[in-house]
Amino acid sequence: MEYYVIYDNNDNLIALCEDLDELSKFVNRRKRELKYRFKNKDIFYIQVPNLLKIYKFN
Repeated sequence: MEYYVIYDNNDNLIALCEDLDELSKFVNRRKRELKYRFKNKDIFYIQVPNLLKIYKFN
């Protein structure tokens, strides 16, 4: 089971998403793009009006 944790630039917890669908709705990005970003890494940064760090945990 995978889940995703979203932090802001100051490492404050923003959200916990239990699946890719929920993450896709939260950051307003397509699931296809998110799958591509997490293909080789467990973290990436995204600009949704401000910078967010998204971690993937298995």
